[in-house]
Amino acid sequence: MALLDLLNQLKQKYHFQLLAAHFDHQLRPTSHCESATLAKYSQDKGIKVVDGIWPQRLHPDSGLEAAARLARYQFLDQVMEQNGGDYLLTAHHLDDLVENILLKFIRSGNPSEMNSLKAIGRMHGKLLLRPLLTVTKTDLLNYDRENKIPFVEDESNQEDDTQRNRLRHHIIPLLKQENPQLTQSALRFSKQVDLMTSQVAQSYASLPQPTSFLAVALRLPQSALAHLSADQQTGYWQYFIWQNWHRRVNDHLTGFELLTYQGYFYLLKQRPTFTIAPAAIELGHEFSYGQRRFILVKQARTGGHLLGQFVAPRAAAFKVGPLKQGQRLLLKNGHHVKSKKKFAQAGIPNALRPYCLAIYADQQVVFVEETYRNQQAAAGLAEYYLYVEN
Repeated sequence: MALLDLLNQLKQKYHFQLLAAHFDHQLRPTSHCESATLAKYSQDKGIKVVDGIWPQRLHPDSGLEAAARLARYQFLDQVMEQNGGDYLLTAHHLDDLVENILLKFIRSGNPSEMNSLKAIGRMHGKLLLRPLLTVTKTDLLNYDRENKIPFVEDESNQEDDTQRNRLRHHIIPLLKQENPQLTQSALRFSKQVDLMTSQVAQSYASLPQPTSFLAVALRLPQSALAHLSADQQTGYWQYFIWQNWHRRVNDHLTGFELLTYQGYFYLLKQRPTFTIAPAAIELGHEFSYGQRRFILVKQARTGGHLLGQFVAPRAAAFKVGPLKQGQRLLLKNGHHVKSKKKFAQAGIPNALRPYCLAIYADQQVVFVEETYRNQQAAAGLAEYYLYVEN
């Protein structure tokens, strides 16, 4: 309420549009009082309010706090989209910062997580601002009382059922007895950690970045990180995951899979579960394999992404599918080689081999993505070109 009142005063000076978004989690019997208080205040001030409700049937049996936060920010993101919002402002204050630092220290000790509450951040690409992060809760309550701004006390904050509340009621008061300037120390800590983590991030960002591989993984040569220690390499992947999926992960990269094979790192978020039976394809017609689309032609194109080329009989019947177990591949010299040897030479681990597109011409393997292409030189053979369409 203090933030809303301050913004309403600034609106009169700087002439921006102001909208109040309120989300009722329905976790307390009296939560409707907050909606009523906000509605009355906003009506008197001429401020538009958008209300959202989290139905009780969607409340999970465990992980309630995290689920509530996700539902809340999904609602806020939707409000931003529907109303063309440029900035999302939340009323996190300095006491929240102290609690956040201690919570993250207890749960992970990861500096980037301990400093996740920042004055300027992003939510799904939109600017997220916390302008009151240097102001204590006491000062905000005094502001409300002095300016006769209505507010509602959340009675659940008085309970000890959550870790945050236990810190707030028991640990932080003891720390403030040791140092009455605890909140200012937390603010300095946050700024210093922000400086250090930004420097580390710049260092990681300057390193080579993984590239898409088979549309199911990201691949990076191990040599790109060879000069880093094991801990620094873990930090690199944590940074990369945060930048691409906005997820904080522990040292085990929980939720992701990191493989090393034949000089490469492979990072997987989750393996697609698709089963593909061999299927006939026609020249010049698009076909799908997994989540990708391809086209096989006889004439090279000037544009498009060429995945590979090979030779096959001029009037061959083509099929695509995964490579058969134990398949042998014909070499240029007329000898055969086991497919697993070619996969190993290409640095492709067992887990990713089923996702490699294989092309059969008259039942003979003539192409395996990233691995093999038929190079026979004989009469009756023609050159073929395989392009990725998306």
